[in-house]
Parts: sequence; C-alpha cells; structure tokens
Amino acid sequence: MKGKIEERIKSLEKEKTMLLEEITQLKEIVELSETAKNLESEVSKLKKEVETLKDRIPQEFLEELGRSVSPSLKEEEKKTSDEECSRCEEDDFP
Repeated sequence: MKGKIEERIKSLEKEKTMLLEEITQLKEIVELSETAKNLESEVSKLKKEVETLKDRIPQEFLEELGRSVSPSLKEEEKKTSDEECSRCEEDDFP
C-alpha cells in the first residue's frame, strides 16, 4: 500500500513539473505574440507616416530622391518581404 502511494506521489510530481514547464512556454509564446502585434502596428503607422510625408513633397524632388535612395530602399523592402514570408511559414507549422 505504501509503495503504491509513493509511486502515485512521484507520478503526480512529474506531471506537475511537466505542466509548469508547459505553462512557462505558453506564457512566453503569448508575450512574443503580443510583442509582434505591437511591432506590426508600429511599422504600419510608420509606413503611413512615410506615405503622408511623401505626398507632401513635390514630385520632382521625389523622383530625384528615388534615384539616389531607391537601390537601398528596394534592398530593405526585399529583406522585409523575405522575413514576412519566413514568418508565415513558421506560423503554418506549430
């Protein structure tokens, strides 16, 4: 009888440890998800601000600016696009 109770206690302690570990991991995932949402929101606001500012600049200056900055902006946009695609792939597989 004593052996069965001790076995049961060990089993319950092991299960408790596993559940606490799972809780910790799930909390981390929730925090990371919230951080990602906040960053996406900030990025979206910044993109809107960029577009608003571009609308206020005369077209001829934008064209000149586009010629000098365009290569680096295109490279940055490609990086952002690649990161979004890899993030989408990660979301598909838990």
